[in-house]
Amino acid sequence: MHVEPPKKSFRPSRPNDTEPSEEQANFASKNITILPDELLVKIFSNLDTRDLVNCQLVNRRWQELIDRDHMLALAFYRCCHPAKQRISPLTVERYHSSIQSWLRGFSNLGRESAARLDKFLQHKHFTEILFFTIAKVLAKAEALTCQNVGTITHSNWVDKASFSPDGKCLVTASFNNAAEIWELVDGQWQKKTTLQHSVWVKHAFFSPDGRHLMTISNIAKIWELEGGQWQTKAILRHYSEVARACFSPDGNHLVTIANNGTAKIWGLIADQWEKAAIKYYEYGYAGRTTEKPWWVFDVCFSPDGNYLVIAAADTPTIWELVDGEWKQSGALKHCSPVSKVSFSPDGNHLVTTSGDIAKIWEAVDDRWLEKATIQHSGSITIASFSPDGSHLVTTASNDCAVKIWGLEGGHWQEKKPSSTLDWCKMPASAPMEIT
Repeated sequence: MHVEPPKKSFRPSRPNDTEPSEEQANFASKNITILPDELLVKIFSNLDTRDLVNCQLVNRRWQELIDRDHMLALAFYRCCHPAKQRISPLTVERYHSSIQSWLRGFSNLGRESAARLDKFLQHKHFTEILFFTIAKVLAKAEALTCQNVGTITHSNWVDKASFSPDGKCLVTASFNNAAEIWELVDGQWQKKTTLQHSVWVKHAFFSPDGRHLMTISNIAKIWELEGGQWQTKAILRHYSEVARACFSPDGNHLVTIANNGTAKIWGLIADQWEKAAIKYYEYGYAGRTTEKPWWVFDVCFSPDGNYLVIAAADTPTIWELVDGEWKQSGALKHCSPVSKVSFSPDGNHLVTTSGDIAKIWEAVDDRWLEKATIQHSGSITIASFSPDGSHLVTTASNDCAVKIWGLEGGHWQEKKPSSTLDWCKMPASAPMEIT
């Protein structure tokens, strides 16, 4: 009887599959770092954040080079430079006032991180280094415990509250017809002043540069800090109650929206807030030659402050700041009224939502082109870009779906999750734990 000999496996054998071979170990420790450090640093300086993180996993030498030369901070700065104001509050001053002591509370890891940051206070990319240090500390933390550090009481309901950009002040909007400003002094929140209105204050917030403060009741007031006191700088009126407002990233322009659907653009000219010609929508007509009024539902400035989108009915219009004047530069077409508009952090993309549809637009040769359409079975409630602008998440009111779209090779594609959670069947009291 003929017996076939056992077939040999094509897989190379080694004593222990869990341990690298000597040849592999030598390659990882020596051959892969054959390039001079100076050349490696130049290569790392031109990689994006994701590639740098992958390079850190190759071997310890690369990890030390990337960390030593702050390549992650530089890559993050290059990626988010158009929207760098998003992390601008993380300044040296704020680091000393609050972040340093907060970091030291994370046991040895936090104290070591704070000591390391103290050496880079004069680094031109200190903000980015601080950003990544905080992210690294939080990623390694096993548990976070929140502690009440202060209680602010009012004589009536508080509708809104907002911090100043440097984190040292807090403004609250209350039903007692006032906005109150609180300041952090020696670790304690103390009331500094009260800003009075004739009716309840719906909203109050600081400008991005912290120089101005806006309060909204039936009218909008702009306040400025002069001689240690907040003084009324301007009163902005509509023919109806002001519903909301927003500042441009540089704090030199703002938009107000009233309950009658009108929007107005205001500019800080010669230290005065003025409404100039063609700088506003009047009576909600959105610049149309029609008798039918078109209500304004939302507004949004681009991260660099050079563009403004005003969602009026089914055709949001894009305005561009040219030589100090706002001029209409485009329109985005939907089939139903647009409720929300938002720019990506890098300003290259824009999302608009209308009922159960969201559209992603991209700026190409001074034109905004539709790049993708996202369909839900219910009205879309959230459409938000990731911090690097490469992903977009949308949720709807009644279809229990969260959709994530990613930008790959210049095209937006839906990302299918590896597993699906049926949010509708989850109990309302289901615990959520973060470690």
